[in-house]
Amino acid sequence: MSLRPYLESAYREVRLSTEAALDPLQKLDGHLKKGQDNLILVYGGSFNPPHRGHLDVLLSALHPVVNAVAMVVLPSEDFHLRHKLKNSHPEFFMSRKTRAALWAEMPQVPRSKVWIWSETWYPFFTFMEAAQRLCEADGYKIVFSHLIGPDNLNRADALNNLPYRLPRILVTNKARHVPSQFLPDGQPTKWKGFGEWLPQQMTCSDQNGQLEEAAEEATLWTCQGTDSLGHVIMGYYLDFAKRPTGSDINSTAMRRALLERHSLDEEVLSQLSTTDLLSILEPVLRGD
Repeated sequence: MSLRPYLESAYREVRLSTEAALDPLQKLDGHLKKGQDNLILVYGGSFNPPHRGHLDVLLSALHPVVNAVAMVVLPSEDFHLRHKLKNSHPEFFMSRKTRAALWAEMPQVPRSKVWIWSETWYPFFTFMEAAQRLCEADGYKIVFSHLIGPDNLNRADALNNLPYRLPRILVTNKARHVPSQFLPDGQPTKWKGFGEWLPQQMTCSDQNGQLEEAAEEATLWTCQGTDSLGHVIMGYYLDFAKRPTGSDINSTAMRRALLERHSLDEEVLSQLSTTDLLSILEPVLRGD
């Protein structure tokens, strides 16, 4: 059964019923299965601007061993971004709508698996609840999980992630590797409130009998725990065999370079078209 009609109905329940609001869902082709958890990843962030590291995180989480049915990109609210930029080139500010539009037009993002949440944060939690209820009524279980890079992991409270606390979180080290988050034997270090890590192997049944030979070698580690209400919580760590090396992307330095190279400021950024912005950002999306 297609996931898309359930998402469209959930959008309408939270009064996002315009053609513009529903447009990001139109190319999704994820299908739900009964008798299993259908995983939807929530990739939130400032994305000011989106860069190669962000793309690596997104694309890596579509690895077949994760087996996610879909992913939603959730740009942060403008007030949150302004606070973050207070002491770090505040003149390089792109509105939430601009950042969402950039993600929506990036050719690297597979529309069959990923949609962009172009609205504010506020209806998102209610939307998730509605989607879960609508799917459950027809015998399908969908679960939402945050997606983050290791630099955003708090092992003392792993589920503490904006904008809403979800019962699951997936960390991927495709774009950045943090050695301190792993033990000498290769497994992740324990998170507070979670049990031991177990490696998950991809089987033929995971992909309808077809292993994806082109998929990069990776191990999906999983752990479980219970929250204060007794609900099951889960952690995932997607560890790539070929771990990234070299210096991390420095967002502050990147913004400074873009400002200087293109004589940008907030007013100029607000007037540029999505096409023009993507042209300016092409080097950072490639990782040059």
